[in-house]
Amino acid sequence: MKAVAIILAAGEARRMGHPKALLEHEGGRSFLQSLASTFGKAGCSIIGVIGKDADAVREQHPAIHLVENDGWQDGQLSSAVAGMEAAFEDGADIVLFHPVDMPALRASTLKSLIKAMGDSVEAIRPEFEGAPGYPILLSRSAAERLREKDGGVTLLEGALRGMELRRIPVKDPGVVVNINTPETYERLFGSAPKLAPPPKRRGKKSEATTSAPQASAPMEAASEGISGT
Repeated sequence: MKAVAIILAAGEARRMGHPKALLEHEGGRSFLQSLASTFGKAGCSIIGVIGKDADAVREQHPAIHLVENDGWQDGQLSSAVAGMEAAFEDGADIVLFHPVDMPALRASTLKSLIKAMGDSVEAIRPEFEGAPGYPILLSRSAAERLREKDGGVTLLEGALRGMELRRIPVKDPGVVVNINTPETYERLFGSAPKLAPPPKRRGKKSEATTSAPQASAPMEAASEGISGT
């Protein structure tokens, strides 16, 4: 089965003050680069959905397949749909939705979740200590139904209501750690939010093949305070 990861990175990031896709994670890599590496190590094809600050994100990530959502202001679901269209064209059997501001995910967790899908499960999501997390995994048929949803829903979570999501407990706090405010970033990394350095300063390895950084001890320790946000 072909798994395609859709990294949602189109939003305005008003609270953070910087495009979240471009924020430095660890080792000089951006949030988006770290996630692309992690999903790639789990055997996924990768699609990043961008909108606000699209040109800057493209320039920073030349090796990642990026899809621009011209209607990003319509909400997260519109970005998920844009990603699904590209994933279906790429022959996806499973699609994984993941927000760009949750970069601490482990490749081993992804491998376990993809394995849990099997041939009969239509939708699953991880949970850490009882809190629902990301990514959300859908079979192609479930994703096609999601794509057809209407009724004024703008958030992905809202569109998923009514869909039976099998919850999978995991030991990875990265599935719930959401770095979406300057205060959270500073608590985890010890500095104010900052942008990752330009690609030429990170060497010539592509975003999808560079080894992903491991979640740091501060990241794991902080997960309790921000789980499920």
